[in-house]
Amino acid sequence: MPCPIQLASKLSGLSQHVIRIWERRYSALSPSRTCTNRRMYCDEAVKRLKLLKMLTENGHRIGGVARLSTEELEQLARGTVPVAVPAPAIPADPTGPVPADDLVPQNPLTEPEQFIEAAISASKRYDCEGLRRALLQARLQLGQRGMLHQVICPLLIQVGSNWQQGVMRPSHEHITTAVIRELLLTPVPGCQTPAHAPELVVATPSGELHELGALIVAASARDLGWYVTYLGPNLPVEDIAACAMARQATAVALSVVYPEGCPAIVEKLRLMRELLPATMRFIVGGRASESYRVLLPGVAIQWVKCLHGLDEALCKNER
Repeated sequence: MPCPIQLASKLSGLSQHVIRIWERRYSALSPSRTCTNRRMYCDEAVKRLKLLKMLTENGHRIGGVARLSTEELEQLARGTVPVAVPAPAIPADPTGPVPADDLVPQNPLTEPEQFIEAAISASKRYDCEGLRRALLQARLQLGQRGMLHQVICPLLIQVGSNWQQGVMRPSHEHITTAVIRELLLTPVPGCQTPAHAPELVVATPSGELHELGALIVAASARDLGWYVTYLGPNLPVEDIAACAMARQATAVALSVVYPEGCPAIVEKLRLMRELLPATMRFIVGGRASESYRVLLPGVAIQWVKCLHGLDEALCKNER
């Protein structure tokens, strides 16, 4: 019996985001649609998802196996068919503890590309401490803004690309995002918020589970002298607005990453603007923000496309 994507995700062990990516980019499967355009997955589709998950976790590139038939996937899983595209060697387990002296680079890291390379290398070793050290060194060398603009954002893009291409495992991506999340939630030593600083409430609307964009917004705002109230991901807009009004915040910033052009999120953004006082600024950014800007013409929202755009919006918003 066909099931919705939520159940297909639970049965296969894949996130809904990964399922959609594999459908859209790699044509791994074609679910049926209901009259309301909801994806529905039959038993065969769920079986394919399970097989694809197993194969990619064992080193196969999704691009090399996505369009194979279910029978071919089963044969490949049993080891009776060679890999269509040679997969890079990805260790299944950490290679073991690395001596601290071996983690110290022979030449001091100075360039953003060097920090990114060191971070990816540490992620592939499942070396949280090495990854954390590389990012802290980047912050020391480049400053908080330099680390955010030149290291964190490019690093996340590269890790995501490596994962989609089968060069890195999902667990590598999870380690990277976990360490970055921890770093961004930790105040910069010695950093103090000025008295009477403008306040920014940061969150993602319900249904938006991607948190790193919001964390980057919060870290960037703090570095520009804002007082930040961070509410985290997946929160109803009524609750975000209630917090902002109780705090008498200067502005609210929401991050929207996925999906693009979703009617439900369009209405949430429209409702958020209606709930907030007209004098309170409302900033929306993230990878999917441009798709919503087109759908909400004339609504008093400040749309930002990148960190530089966010910086400009925050600098203009100061009291």
